[in-house]
Amino acid sequence: MKQNMRKSAAFVVSLSLLCAILLACSGCGGDKDKEALVGEWETTLDLTDMMNDEMKAGMGGDEELMSYFTLSDFTVTLTLTFRDDDSYTLAADQASMEKSVDMVIDTLKNGFTRYLEDMVAQEYPDMTLDEFFEAADTTMDEFYDDTFGDALDKETLMSSTDEMESSGTFKAKGGILTLTDDAGPGMEAYELDGDKLTLTGEGVEDSSLMGLYPLVFTKK
Repeated sequence: MKQNMRKSAAFVVSLSLLCAILLACSGCGGDKDKEALVGEWETTLDLTDMMNDEMKAGMGGDEELMSYFTLSDFTVTLTLTFRDDDSYTLAADQASMEKSVDMVIDTLKNGFTRYLEDMVAQEYPDMTLDEFFEAADTTMDEFYDDTFGDALDKETLMSSTDEMESSGTFKAKGGILTLTDDAGPGMEAYELDGDKLTLTGEGVEDSSLMGLYPLVFTKK
């Protein structure tokens, strides 16, 4: 009986020591990850397919109509900054965002013009587009503004950058990066390999976001 008690006591002590070692290692791992993360990381998001899918859905899946408005490129550069004081910021590059927004506006304006030209040619083969608008007592610009309103205002589109940006505190431990901002904590599974930080997307439930993963950041 005493021998069994001694064995049990030794087992408990060994288990306690093992837990202490594991906890210590976990703490060290977190510090090393934090140290490796501190700095600026950059990635370029290709949102072209996502934007086209959203527009197609808004057009009821009409392939013919979509052929006038398909975007060729919509990319945004993001910078993720980690600091020694456990704070972080995620910011979109304004120049890349502005370039993509200009491309959206040009694509939709040109596509709208081509769509109307083809519609007029089919419905009123003896009229030009200018004659069509003259008969309708309006202009192309007025018709365009009435159709899209403020939806394609450059300033309004640029403000969507705010939705890509956040700031707050971060923790990195056990392959999980926790970013906490005003909306609360969000967790990302990650892999760190030298100057490459990969957000794997593991555990992300929003199917509309899955096409963005893996997100690969390079240290600047």
